[in-house]
Amino acid sequence: MDNKETHTEHCNHTIVEKNQENIFLYTTITGNLQLVHLEEIGYFRYNSKSKLWEVVLYNKHTLLLKRNTNSQKILNLHPCLVQISQSYIINITYLSSIEDNNCLLLSPFSNSETLQVSKTFLKKLKERYPCL
Repeated sequence: MDNKETHTEHCNHTIVEKNQENIFLYTTITGNLQLVHLEEIGYFRYNSKSKLWEVVLYNKHTLLLKRNTNSQKILNLHPCLVQISQSYIINITYLSSIEDNNCLLLSPFSNSETLQVSKTFLKKLKERYPCL
């Protein structure tokens, strides 16, 4: 193998390693493994009827997460995931604005459900992002 091939192989390996931090392998409620990229995730919501966290994806699909998933486990996945209430965790990269205590998200999540920010979490959000 010449130096050019070695360099290309090293660069590709580095790209894969960098992308790994934005790829998650979820175990769904049915026990299946689902590969999800951070940019596909708009937000997580807690479904109080089924008592499960769900992830809402860019293609409008919803994945039910396994029973032992809690908000702290979700928040620990990536720094871009921010809790806005007891029931919602958003991907901050899709946040467009906060109006009347509601998060408005960028496309393809711009027509999603109302994502209300609680006062407690709004305070934490302002502390984390001081320019808000």
